Amino acid sequence: MASLTCGFTYRNFDVTIVGYEMPGGWRLAVELRKGAETELLRDTESLYPDFASLRSMGIWTAHLAIMRKTTG
Repeated sequence: MASLTCGFTYRNFDVTIVGYEMPGGWRLAVELRKGAETELLRDTESLYPDFASLRSMGIWTAHLAIMRKTTG
């Protein structure tokens, strides 16, 4: 079993995408950090076939969460 990460900054949030290899695929966690504020989002329902697919969904998940926090 392995884990891989991908990190980037978007709209002043530090985003870390973490993939956990499981039998049959990968599980997703996304950490959003801005200053002292941290939010952890986990997708325990989906199993992604590879880290590239997981990373794409992690980027989308982070984008949606940040948009909810910064607009409206």
